[in-house]
Amino acid sequence: MTAYWLIGLGYGIYATELGLSWWAPLITAACVYSGSAEFILASMLLGAFRPVDAVLMAVLVGARHLFYGISMLDRFKGAGWRKFFMIFMLSDETFAVTFASRPPKGVDPHRFQMVASVMVWSYWLTGATMGVALARLLKDVDMRGIEFIMAAMFSAIFAENWRLEERHAGSLIGVGVSLVALLALGPQNFMLPAMGGILVVLAVLRGRLA
Repeated sequence: MTAYWLIGLGYGIYATELGLSWWAPLITAACVYSGSAEFILASMLLGAFRPVDAVLMAVLVGARHLFYGISMLDRFKGAGWRKFFMIFMLSDETFAVTFASRPPKGVDPHRFQMVASVMVWSYWLTGATMGVALARLLKDVDMRGIEFIMAAMFSAIFAENWRLEERHAGSLIGVGVSLVALLALGPQNFMLPAMGGILVVLAVLRGRLA
């Protein structure tokens, strides 16, 4: 809850300061539900309408969710109508909680998964709502530079991942491919090719990186 509230708060402030209407961050928080993609989508909404780029970006950023879904296939069997909601709400934190935890004895496992999923989703949505409210309350405060929150978030994630890795091959590949794409294509066009290139290189070398 604390983590999602803090990140959601930052997202609400960030999206509002970009100039989006108060309802736009709330709708994306409720419906997109992919934290990293939402930060990127917020800036994309202010540019030219490029739906293909938006779809590709969401797929590449959320590609790890494919593996979450495969891991949860057995857990979701027999869930009935709840399965669709649990699939939608399968974020990083929800996966960590529902995959690693076991429901108490006598508790329906699907009910346990559903309640945990809804709770985590509600933390993100309420955090974003608080961020929007705070940004509007402090609308006269100069918040130039708030957009750096996205770079800071990804930098913190990268640093933590680097600290926990035994080998840094995957991280170095990500940095290397991104740098090559940046130099070749420029800052406006490098992101999608870089992310696609990282996925391809990691897929080709996955046996050697294990």
